[in-house]
Amino acid sequence: MVDNNRYNQQDNCYNKFNHLQLVEQQIQRMANNSFKIKNWSITIIGGAIGYWLKEAYAQKTRFELALLIVIITALFWWLDAYYLMLEKGYRDLYAAVDNNKTKNYTLNITPYISKMDIKDVALTSKILIRIYLLEIVLEIILFGHYYFKFKG
Repeated sequence: MVDNNRYNQQDNCYNKFNHLQLVEQQIQRMANNSFKIKNWSITIIGGAIGYWLKEAYAQKTRFELALLIVIITALFWWLDAYYLMLEKGYRDLYAAVDNNKTKNYTLNITPYISKMDIKDVALTSKILIRIYLLEIVLEIILFGHYYFKFKG
C-alpha cells in the first residue's frame, strides 16, 4: 500500500526544487542584463568620446555633446541599478522559498522590491559606484580639460 503522506511530501519537494530553479534562472537573467548594460555603456560612451575628440567636430556644439555623454552615462547607471534591484528582489524571493516562508509558488517580486529604492541601490552598490562614478568623473575631467583648453 502507498503512503499518500510520503508521496505528497516528495511532490512538494519536487515543486520547491523546480520553483528554486525558476528563481535561479531569473537571477541569472538579471545578472546577464546588468553585464550587458555595462558592456553597452563602455562601448557607447567610448565611441561618443571618440567622436567628441575628433578635431573635425564643430567647436560650438562640443559642450552640448559632452553634457549629453555625461547624461547618457548617468542613464546607464540608473538602468544598471534597476537590474541590480530586480536581481536583489529575486534573491530575496529565493531565500523566502528556500526557508519555507512562502507557500505561494510565484515569481512575483513586488513585495521584495517595494521595500527598496533605486537611488539607494545605485548609490550603495560598490561595483556601480566604481564603474559609473569613475566614468562620470573621468568624463568631466576630460571635457573640462579640453573645453577650457580650447576656450583659453
